[in-house]
Amino acid sequence: MSGTLTTLVRPSASARALGLLQATHPIPNMMFVAVVAVFSFLAASAAHRSVAPWDLARLLLGVFCAQAVIGAVNDYRDRELDAASRPSKPIVRGLVTGKQVLAVAAGCAAATALLIAPFGLVTFALAVLIVALGLAYDLGLKGSPASGVLYALHFPLFPYVAWAVFGHWQAFLPWLLPVGAALGVAMNISNTLPDLEEDLAHGVRGLPHVLGMRRSLLAAWTLPLVLVAFVWALNLSGVLPSSRLEMLVATGATVLSVALAWGLHRARPQPATLRVTFLVQAVGAVVFASAWVAAVS
Repeated sequence: MSGTLTTLVRPSASARALGLLQATHPIPNMMFVAVVAVFSFLAASAAHRSVAPWDLARLLLGVFCAQAVIGAVNDYRDRELDAASRPSKPIVRGLVTGKQVLAVAAGCAAATALLIAPFGLVTFALAVLIVALGLAYDLGLKGSPASGVLYALHFPLFPYVAWAVFGHWQAFLPWLLPVGAALGVAMNISNTLPDLEEDLAHGVRGLPHVLGMRRSLLAAWTLPLVLVAFVWALNLSGVLPSSRLEMLVATGATVLSVALAWGLHRARPQPATLRVTFLVQAVGAVVFASAWVAAVS
């Protein structure tokens, strides 16, 4: 029933387990896990070290749990809004209760601490900051223009986590902040667009909502291309020398992902298409970031 949270049939144990997993947003979380995995190997290679499988597995599981905390709290916080506009959400469908989702969030927070703490204070502090920024987004700033700032701060932290565990200091690391921040803003906008109109109807006023659909699309497609021009400027000016082959890969992935996103939306400008284009641009962002770091590290 629209606008209500109801349970028509008691869910089975497997359905409840699946609902709890869905509440943690596993597919977006895996994007961050993939980023940390790729950067872990890049960091180890640059430091002439090997990647211990157990350390990598523990780090990646810790990253997944950290993101699961954010996803679960987001679903709990938005349960009333979801009841009015997103009937597929597990709480709305009655697969799980809000208390169960909060319990999963608490368990994942504890698991994050146990998994990440042995890597040392710097890595643990980065993990705490990742969770803190995500919770700030969930618990108040999601509906304000500051949401874009949170994404800008959140996104660059994942490569730093990988470098803290497997790498060593390198000259390009400070440049991860502006590059990662711009990618974070672009991903925030792209991720919000499928639900933009529904969010606006319920009073949400994040950065994409303030910009509106047309300007948000322009920003989501333009920012990655501006980043490509920026990293090439660093390369050609000698500020940050890099391998041309990896730079070309980064450039090609970005241009292709933006062109594909634009083409798909132009052919079928619907929310379902925007969900696909977010995934397209997310893959493009991961390939861009990985290739660029490989070029400069």
